This record gives sequence, C-alpha cells and structure tokens, in this order.
Amino acid sequence: MLQIPLSGIKKIEEVVNSSNEYISLSQGALKIGGIPAPIKQFVKTILDTTKTDSYGSSFGLRELRETIAQIQSARYNNTITPAQVLPTHGGIGALSLVFLNQLEAGDEVIIPEPAYPSYAILAQTARAKAVFVSCLKDSGLKSTTDNSNIMWEIDIDKIKAATTSKTKIIVFSNPTNPTGLVVPMSTILELLDWCEQKGIYLVVDEAYRDYFFDKSFESVLSIVGKSERLISISSFSKNMAMSGWRIGYLVAPENMIPSLSGIQDALLNCLNNTAQYAAMYAMTRPDLVQELAEKVQAGKIAAVACMQPLVDKGIFSFEVPKGGFFLFLKTDQKDATDLCISILNKAKVGMIPGSTFGPSGKPFIRLCFARDVEVIEAGIDRLKKYFL
Repeated sequence: MLQIPLSGIKKIEEVVNSSNEYISLSQGALKIGGIPAPIKQFVKTILDTTKTDSYGSSFGLRELRETIAQIQSARYNNTITPAQVLPTHGGIGALSLVFLNQLEAGDEVIIPEPAYPSYAILAQTARAKAVFVSCLKDSGLKSTTDNSNIMWEIDIDKIKAATTSKTKIIVFSNPTNPTGLVVPMSTILELLDWCEQKGIYLVVDEAYRDYFFDKSFESVLSIVGKSERLISISSFSKNMAMSGWRIGYLVAPENMIPSLSGIQDALLNCLNNTAQYAAMYAMTRPDLVQELAEKVQAGKIAAVACMQPLVDKGIFSFEVPKGGFFLFLKTDQKDATDLCISILNKAKVGMIPGSTFGPSGKPFIRLCFARDVEVIEAGIDRLKKYFL
C-alpha cells in the first residue's frame, strides 16, 4: 500500500489555520492583498460567457499555450512553441506528470537539499528513491553552534558522485526554496551537460522566477528547447498570488507533451478552465507581477531588519536571500524541530522546521516574508518576546 505522509509544511499550516490567534510566517503562499483585482475583474467577464462551462482538453487551453509561448519567447529571447507548453494543475501538477512519466520502481531522483519537500514525496509516490545531496558548503558551517559563514551552493561534483545508473531526474528550484540561493546559469549548463551524457532529465522549478533581489538570476526559459534533457516548471501561484486557483505549466521537449497530457487526462480529466483564462490574462499584465515583487522585496527588507536584534544576541543567523520568499534561520540546535514547535505553541507564530527540507536543514527554521509588512513585524515581535 502506498502511504504518503502529510508534509511538515501542511502540518504546521493546519495548526496555524485553526485559530486567529496564530500569525502565519509558515506556508510559502503570497499573502499580500490577494489576487490582483484586474485578474478577478477579468474572470467575472469570462464567467458571464459559456467558455468555462464544459470539459476542456487535457493539453490545456490552446489560447493559453499560445500566449505562454509567445510572451516567454519574447521575454527570454528564445523560440518556444505552443507544442512545447503544457498547462498543469499548479507547479506541483507539472512536477507530478514528469515524475510519473519518467520514473519506475527503484529509480532515483537527485535532490540538492535543503529543498521543497514535495520533490522527495513525489519520488516516493512514483515508487522511486530520493537521493539527497547537501547544498551546504563544506567550509560554511563548522558546527551546529557556528552561526557565521552560512553559505549554500549546488555542488556539481557532489551530484556527479551521487549519480548512478538508476538516476533518472535531477530537480531543484531556482531561486531555491528554502535557502534563497540563486543558481548561476553556468552551474545549470554544466549540470545539463552532465545530464545529456548520462541520459538524465534536469528539472528546474522556477516557481519564484519573478522574485529575485539582484541581477544574478537567469531563467532556463532562455535555453529551454535547446536540449532534449531540460524541463522548466512554472507556476501562477507565486507570481500572481493564484495559489488557490491551481494553475501552472511546464515547457518540455515537444515529443514528451502527448504522454504528459495523457497522464494529466488520467489523473484530472482536464484543468480548471476558469483558472486557465485567468492565467492567460495574467500573462499580459507584467505590471501586476512587478507590483507584487516590490511588496515581497519590502517584506524581505522588513524581515531582515526586524530579525537583527535576535541575530545580535546570537539566537539566529542567516544568509540574506538572493531570491524567493524566505529567511532560512540558523539556530544553535542540532535539530530545530522542537524549538519551532515550541514557538508555535507559546508565541503563536507558525514557521517551518528546517528538517522538513532535508538533512542539511535540521538546525534551521524557515520564515516566510511574503506577507504584509505589518504581519511580519507582528510575528517577529512575538519572536523577540519569546527569546529576549
């Protein structure tokens, strides 16, 4: 029997959602004013028609595929065709299709960690094995009490050493969840070369593509289609706050799309038509993404500033993220899970134990700053009262 445990993120969020006394700095949902009003207004006009009333294609809405291909080709100076694009049930739907399509029992998925826990859960769902490779630099953390020089990187030599004849997929997010690392294009290209040599798929999850805080980020949408071993994952959950509407997409080699669509048909029949029309409109409004990105940037600045007294006392330390939604807070604990639960129960602040994201995450706690500044300040004030 296949038994899949609820992820650590969902366990914490279940508690946080049980009462208004909690402040959620836990789940990586964009909670800054909700879905932009123009998208909601557009959806109201669609609902007055019959466009969303019937079953759709498991290939997704044709107009959405065309819109994604056209806009992303122009944005990233690449040639992406609608035949390479498959709308999916969120980013997790895209990942699920790829894992179910490519993995057989006993196959292996290399996951540079700390990482989004769904990667390992999906490998388990496909009866495959998750193989973790630490992203913590060997020189970056001398001991569990060393709060200096925390540094993260994707180490290609470690990945090569972990590769076996059973390795079928290497997967990571960029910018990364939970560390905020931005993976350089040079690293991605070197990994892609390795994957081509070994017949492995490189799956790059760019859910946080629009949330980076310097100019180092480069999207794989600029090179997708140039290799038969590269798959890009995208989501409207983060860039348009549409996590409740469940819509995303993947860009993959054209010859994979029919089989992925077949799996989508078997699992879902078709996608939510209303969400697809919303996504199509959202693609034409980069100004809305920019507004949300500016709010997340403000949240990051507020979180970093508010945490400084706790850093000064040696209670936490962190590497300032280059992208994404999170501070990954280093504690003096070998495993910070009990501390995280204590904060949840006593301070009523929800955060995620670092062990949720892999072995290297154990001494850490993840704090989400994709919130209104007032919420961040209130949550961290509670942390100060808990510790100081």
